[in-house]
Amino acid sequence: MAHIIDTEVDETGDDDPFSLGHSAPGEKMCSRGNRSFRSKQVPFPEFVSHHDIDKEGFEGDAPEIICSYCWSNTINGVAETQQRDDDLSGRIGTVGYRLRWKQKGRAREEWYDVVVSPDTTMAELDRLVCRFTTLDDFHLRMYGLEDEYLDSSLNVIPDHQYEKVADPTYTKASEMTVGEVAERADLWDGDRLSLVYDFGTPSYFYCIIKEIYGPTEIEELLGNSDSIVSTETAAILTSSTP
Repeated sequence: MAHIIDTEVDETGDDDPFSLGHSAPGEKMCSRGNRSFRSKQVPFPEFVSHHDIDKEGFEGDAPEIICSYCWSNTINGVAETQQRDDDLSGRIGTVGYRLRWKQKGRAREEWYDVVVSPDTTMAELDRLVCRFTTLDDFHLRMYGLEDEYLDSSLNVIPDHQYEKVADPTYTKASEMTVGEVAERADLWDGDRLSLVYDFGTPSYFYCIIKEIYGPTEIEELLGNSDSIVSTETAAILTSSTP
């Protein structure tokens, strides 16, 4: 009787969250039976193909060769994951974020928490970032997604820089909001944005999304009189400096 193992990546490298077997790391989807080093774990599609089982996914009744308890728990797990993903995708672009900005190489010594709403423009965020860095309008800079830096897919640059570059592949910071970036990249807790400046001898900043805020929470945070500095839709709330 085969059991189902919940894994992040199976032995083949496929991003299939469920595999069949006992031996590889992961959580067995039931409390029955024992895992053995002699057993082989294979991806679900490979298992059903090998045993000529007419199933493409986890639906309907369990095949006789697969543990019915594992099957039932897997179906419930898939449904819960799908519901969570649907809930998240429905909120992306409508929520605010706490962005913890750090300079690469100085992450432990210094950081700044910037709270942004979905309506915050990247220009507004840029102005706040300049408040806690040595950046000014003489520094060329560009925003991107996680670790993109000079290879940014966003190509968001400050407006004054855009006027000098006049390249349609770039986007003015004032013409893109945090919400639009979030929708484009499915940003959620733990994801990152990047900033590179002085392209010849580049320096790097990045931010980690530390918290997600609904509309009411964002409004309360932006109305907080204890913020270090704020704009209409964003604020630097806390910092850690040497």
